[in-house]
Amino acid sequence: MRAKWQHTLVVAAATVSLAAGQTKQASNPATTVTGVFLGKSGKPMVGARLILCEVIEDRGKVKPVAGVQAATTDKAGAFTLRGFNPGRYTLIYLPAGQNGEVPPEFDTTALEATDKSPMPLMGRMELGTDTPNQPRMWGKQYTLMKGHTFMSMGQTMKIWNATARRGWQGPYLEMRGGRLWLQDFKDKGQIKFEGWSY
Repeated sequence: MRAKWQHTLVVAAATVSLAAGQTKQASNPATTVTGVFLGKSGKPMVGARLILCEVIEDRGKVKPVAGVQAATTDKAGAFTLRGFNPGRYTLIYLPAGQNGEVPPEFDTTALEATDKSPMPLMGRMELGTDTPNQPRMWGKQYTLMKGHTFMSMGQTMKIWNATARRGWQGPYLEMRGGRLWLQDFKDKGQIKFEGWSY
């Protein structure tokens, strides 16, 4: 009976030790990516602070990845991000000289909302490609920066391509094709990130 009890104790200890080892390994992911952040004009976005974020699409939330330090772009707009698991992420950012607060999680559902279209007879037409749209509020929290475009869907339109600023100081997010910019981040991968309004 004692031998059985000791055997159970040894198995339990080994299980705890194995679990602890797995937790330690999972808490120190080694993925590293490099990239370049350019404006739409091709000009490097020098001194921008980039934050890697996960997107919780079913809840319309964006959340900075815990334990990953923000990257600051150099003179060529180059940056490096380290210490996360491979996956699909977005980047949010603060341009050089801006010090907005980045909350631990924030809502992006307003960016998926629609508005009344100025061209209700036109369906599936991108608006703002000929004459750049001026900055405008979108919902209560976001400003669409200069040059954003909309997709007309008859009576309504939605954001199509845009740089969106949260609050008055950011962070800034990028929208492409009607959705928040997302990219696969793989170990030793390279990312090209573009600021639509720059």
